[in-house]
Amino acid sequence: MDKQELRKKDFVTSIILLGFSLWLILYTLLAIPMKDSWGGVMNVWYVSPGLFPLFVGFLLILMASVLGVNAVREGGAGKFLADLSRREKALSEKNLRLLGILLVIAAYVYLNIPRVDFFLSTVVCLAVFISFFYFDKGGLLKKLFRFYLAGSALFLALFLSGADEKLTSVFSYSRDVLVLLFLFAYLFYCGALIRGDRLLQKKWRITLVMSLIPSLVLIPVFKFFLLVPLPVEGLFVELMTLVRYSLR
Repeated sequence: MDKQELRKKDFVTSIILLGFSLWLILYTLLAIPMKDSWGGVMNVWYVSPGLFPLFVGFLLILMASVLGVNAVREGGAGKFLADLSRREKALSEKNLRLLGILLVIAAYVYLNIPRVDFFLSTVVCLAVFISFFYFDKGGLLKKLFRFYLAGSALFLALFLSGADEKLTSVFSYSRDVLVLLFLFAYLFYCGALIRGDRLLQKKWRITLVMSLIPSLVLIPVFKFFLLVPLPVEGLFVELMTLVRYSLR
């Protein structure tokens, strides 16, 4: 893939990330109070649950801006506009990458965050997002996209039907267990696809590390040091809580 084509993809990605981060910040400011009164005690802004999504939103704006400026300087914006004028209609690799970005973000925000343990949701999001684009192979991307799309559709059907509510009435962490099993299945499938390719296997291991390390650092910091309530504190956040209090 030539350099200008890569910069064009960077330009499109930066636009999508900017739009998403602006929406995230606006939604947080409108829906989550930065200060509120609980039991007659006024909480200050730095313990608000809106602090984490605001932090993520502004961090995304910074990274997307750097990505976009670099893409514009190296001709990515010009190539995007030139290709757009041709009105390509086929589902090419670049269109699939765009759909991949939208799918991962939509599944993270609308499917997982409201229902699944926040640590697990974040790890799944990072693992899928990184594997989609780090491996940099169109045929591989198509297979991974289909697998993740099928899994997201199954979870959507499960949540819409209310079957997950019945499962959680039996075992509180049923959703977390199902998503964890899906994560294992995705990683196993990904590993099977790249079997025999040492470079991609190395990238697969890096993907695992980069999915776990940021989540293991940032989420405990917000939960236990900044005292920010997480959207869903399920199986893994409860385990973190047990570990924290056992070490006190």
